[in-house]
Amino acid sequence: MIVKIFDLQREYESLREEFMRAFEQVHLGGEFILGQHVKRFEEAFADYLGVRYSLGVGSGTDAIRIGGLGCGLKKGDKLVTTPNTYIATTMALSIHGAVPVLCDIDPETYNMDPERLEEVLAREQGVRLCIPVHLYGHAAPMDEILELCKRYEVSVFEDACQAHGALYKGKKVGTFGKAAAFSFYPTKNLGCQGDGGAIATSDEETYGNAHRLRNYGQTDKHVHVVEGFNSRLDELQAAILSFKLTRLDAWNEQRRKLAALYKRELQDTPLVLPQEKPWAYHVYHLFVVRSKERDKLQEYLKTRGVSTLIHYPTPIHLQEVYRHLGHKQGDFPHAERAAAEILSLPMYPGLREDEVLYVCDTIKAFYTNLHSKIE
Repeated sequence: MIVKIFDLQREYESLREEFMRAFEQVHLGGEFILGQHVKRFEEAFADYLGVRYSLGVGSGTDAIRIGGLGCGLKKGDKLVTTPNTYIATTMALSIHGAVPVLCDIDPETYNMDPERLEEVLAREQGVRLCIPVHLYGHAAPMDEILELCKRYEVSVFEDACQAHGALYKGKKVGTFGKAAAFSFYPTKNLGCQGDGGAIATSDEETYGNAHRLRNYGQTDKHVHVVEGFNSRLDELQAAILSFKLTRLDAWNEQRRKLAALYKRELQDTPLVLPQEKPWAYHVYHLFVVRSKERDKLQEYLKTRGVSTLIHYPTPIHLQEVYRHLGHKQGDFPHAERAAAEILSLPMYPGLREDEVLYVCDTIKAFYTNLHSKIE
């Protein structure tokens, strides 16, 4: 059996008529940049989250860039986040002169550890922005993070790029901080057919700043008050996202059912399985396990038709681009251990139960063979 980690062709085949309808509506309307489809999606996404505003931009990276700058981050300011996120979380803002400061993770959820955050905020001067990442679809511990950031007068900007529809204590992530970034990369829980992103906020000043920045710093046509960007969610992507948004909750439930099946079938293996805290509603953007034999397991699965990925193999502090920060191996042990052991298994709506069972049986066979060789 061939089991892909994602299968966008399968998604397209199931939604073909709606894709064609969206394509036709946009082309018949004759608007392609910042038209009615973008406006409708922005309103619908804000309503879905429960915030005052959402703002469509060109990518999740741009959502972090424009959202962070919109929150007032300036050159020389420090931002604190975790080392085991995708590099865009830091690079989108460090390229504008912000300085990343890193905080180790909770080894159970892989999200920001509030105890380590407190140590960082007490030690570092000039931290202006805290970026908790709701990694893999599981909410970060927002109460503790918000309380600490309030005490140290640090703004909170959520990286919710992997967590569309995830909940923290019954409230959607992306609604707790000053603003939040979402990515609509094709494999996300809510994905478009290319790059796309959104900033969510209820803060009027942040919204106004971001609104100007995404479109050349304009307040009105040909009236430019700041230096800005060309980063606009286009009409076709917005039309696609609008109809996909109506299915997001059902798709997240499918992911949760598949995750429950994985957990049931793999509970007696040596794998460390994903955890869900009592206060969280995990939407399983990724189903990430840990194995001390990760590389051998990945190769074994590959030879038997199962594709997997590693999110992410090298923590930010060990990347060449951030060597100037002065970190070394061992500085963030929980993040480093995770990077050495994590493996993402196939996970997407439309993945069949028999495919999940095949993946699980293959993993069990790997460990049976491994143990027999040891004996």
